[in-house]
This record gives sequence, structure tokens and C-alpha cells, in this order.
Amino acid sequence: MSQINQLEQLGLNENEAKTYLALLKLGQTNISRLSSELSVPRTTLYYSIAGLKEKGFAFERVSAKKRLFSPRSPEFLAKKAENQLENAKEINHRVNDLIPSLKKLASNPVSYSQVTYFEGKESVWQVFEIILRSNKDSYWFGFGEAFLKNYDFDSFVTNFSKKRRQFGRTKSYNIIPPFEGARKIERRGETDFQEFRFLKSDQDFNAGICIFADKIAIFSCDKNLSATLIQGIAIAEIANTMFMMIWETLS
Repeated sequence: MSQINQLEQLGLNENEAKTYLALLKLGQTNISRLSSELSVPRTTLYYSIAGLKEKGFAFERVSAKKRLFSPRSPEFLAKKAENQLENAKEINHRVNDLIPSLKKLASNPVSYSQVTYFEGKESVWQVFEIILRSNKDSYWFGFGEAFLKNYDFDSFVTNFSKKRRQFGRTKSYNIIPPFEGARKIERRGETDFQEFRFLKSDQDFNAGICIFADKIAIFSCDKNLSATLIQGIAIAEIANTMFMMIWETLS
């Protein structure tokens, strides 16, 4: 690493580093001689000198009405590096103290809404994965055969329940139309990780919602299979309350 690069590590820019090295070579000097040594205009040098003075690498005195500039001794650099090391240690200590509180903040549910859109069968399946990985109970409404024809319903429910057991043994609560595929699952008595309550109408929904944790997933196959994921505490809470009101009427 060159001397200039090393000085840049101590906080100087390239012009300041070159000026400091020239000052070390010349010793106490005036701006004209320094300009001649570096082949740099005097106006440019004044900016470099000002930077060196501010950073403690040079100082100025006036003698016989002339401005003279001198470099700080090379030993000053060792002290400068030592101070930077101490400052770095202090910053590292403060960051380590800050990290736990930042992690706590990051783990708290967000209090504002975030919306993410998914389109296509493979993309929509990512939403189901998000629901599974939340390790929270989920509450489903809608989802007639018009929607679930995109997935083999029997295989979908079986695989989804299997994954739910793997991720944390959470349970799903389902309010859906009484179509044959759903009735078949109910008759098999697979209720350890899921429970069904059927609407009185056999309306064939082409959409549905899932409420889980602090999120709501809205699924639709009106034109193209899609899902909208909304994250927000207040929205999820009121949706969950409405779901439970309907759930109780179907008991």
C-alpha cells in the first residue's frame, strides 16, 4: 500500500495526503514554495491546507506578515491511528449494546399495513408456505370448488396438514361451502389439525381468505389465480373477530 493510500486510511483525501507529504519534505514553508513543489495552483492548495489543519495534520503561523505552514510530526500519525482504534472499539461496543434492542424491535409485529401481490399457481403456493411457516393457527373462509380445482383438493388438504404438523402442529379452522371434496375430508374424521364448519348455502366461491398471525391472505381465481397478502395488526384483528362471529353461528 502506498503512502498516500495509508494516509487516506487515516482520513485524508488524495490531495491532502500529497500536500502533507510535501510539507514533511519541505518543513515549514509558504504557499508559493508548496505550490511549486506540487505543481498545483495556490487556490487548490488552500483547500488542502484547510483540510489538513482541521484534521490536525498541519498548523499555520504568521511570521513577518507571511503565512507559513508546518506538518505535524510523523509520530502524530501513531497517535491518530490509536485514537481511531479506540473510537472504533467504542462504536463496536455501542453497536453490540444496540443490537438486542433492535432485534426486539424487529421481532415485534408491524403496526402498519404492507401489501404483497402473487400471481400464478406456483407463486400463490408461496403464500401457503408463508402460512405454514408462521406457526400460527389459521382461519379460512370461502374456497369453493371453482377455486380449488386449481389444486387436487384431497391431496392439497392432506399435504397441507402433513406440513402443518412438521412446522409446529398448528390447526386450521375452515368455514367453507359443503361441496363433496370437503365433506369427504370431514367424513374421514381428520380433525386433529383441522376443523370444518359448513355454510348453509352451497354457493361456489371462486375466492377465499385466510387469517393468520398479523396477516390476511386473499385468494382469487376470478380471471387468473392470484393472492394478495396484507400484513397489519389492526386489519388482522378485526378480520379474526368477524370470522369467529360467523364460526359461532355455525356450531
